[in-house]
Amino acid sequence: MHRQRLVFHVDMDSFYVSVERLLNPDLVGKPVVVGGPPNSRGVVASASYEARAFGVRSAMPCSQAYRLCPQLVFVGSGFGVYSEYSRRIGDVLRTFTPLVQMASQDEAYLDMSGTERLWGDPEASARSIKTRLREDTGLPCTVGASSSRTVSKIASAHAKPDGLLWVRPGGERGFLAPLDAGRLPGIGAKTQTRLRELGIRTLGDIQRVGRVECRRLFGDHGASLWDRASGIDDNAVEPDTGPPKQVSHETTFAEDISDSGELSRRIAALSDKVASRLRAQDLTAFTVGIKFRYADFETHGASRTLENPTNDPSVLRDEARGLLAEKRDPRRPLRLIGVAASGLVGGGEGQMDMLSAERDERRERLWKAVDALRGKYGEDAVERGG
Repeated sequence: MHRQRLVFHVDMDSFYVSVERLLNPDLVGKPVVVGGPPNSRGVVASASYEARAFGVRSAMPCSQAYRLCPQLVFVGSGFGVYSEYSRRIGDVLRTFTPLVQMASQDEAYLDMSGTERLWGDPEASARSIKTRLREDTGLPCTVGASSSRTVSKIASAHAKPDGLLWVRPGGERGFLAPLDAGRLPGIGAKTQTRLRELGIRTLGDIQRVGRVECRRLFGDHGASLWDRASGIDDNAVEPDTGPPKQVSHETTFAEDISDSGELSRRIAALSDKVASRLRAQDLTAFTVGIKFRYADFETHGASRTLENPTNDPSVLRDEARGLLAEKRDPRRPLRLIGVAASGLVGGGEGQMDMLSAERDERRERLWKAVDALRGKYGEDAVERGG
């Protein structure tokens, strides 16, 4: 007998904002964004639903968000805190099924096929997941459930916030048909423009065009477009294996910076944040990279591979500074800079000798103490001297 496939999409509601409200309950009920200050050129990483009522959205420039809603509260504790909550979310989800794929820090796909005897029907198991996440992390989420990843992701977006929507087998086409074509994940601006030119507005319009015609109009991509608009998606949930590929941090300056000393200080701060996230996941990095953007938006990157992996902020800082000195034109001011760590391995891998191991262990204890202080009192509780 064929087993009906069941895929959940679990999406945390305003994840960064929700974490900030756990740390500071006074933010509850207020329009809040996580991002740079309102006079910065940074962008909104997350917006509360109170802020969204004013038109504020993720990826919007902070200055624009402030113009839309002058009473906005701008906050940000740093990604080390968010990474820890993301890890806890993943731990909870894996108690329901080992087939969990974290799509980002705040969303995941779960293959729940065949778990009915353990957790009940899809609605019951989704409610259990929502309850457990709220109890264990304090965070709200929305769950979409269906026979495919695509439909479940659209269902979770449809049910937000703090909702649950199960699209039952056989109901996928009908659920998708009235929705705007832009709701389909993966449809880019060019495809949307082409669809509008053809008079195609909804996913139902795509369904009616037919698979053969979609392929003629859009090439091989057209067949996949029709399939997914019709609720057909056989992509498997791929459980996370091994460490992430990269940990990075970047910042956009309020004003362009050309002073080498100030850029050096900014690199030190970013290196601290990257190192903190590595330590939170017990990772070390073989490769250090930088990204920088000139005032005219011309963007460059460079990287260097180390002999031994590290999560020491001093090493990350020195390598990043060296790369910037080599690659940057000092006559041109910068508007953005970033530090990245890649080639990631478990924290104990790659150590070379006993002396180095003892030294690294002392440094590890020091930085874990720093992480604990920052986690309790905020990112600015401990700053590097010199």
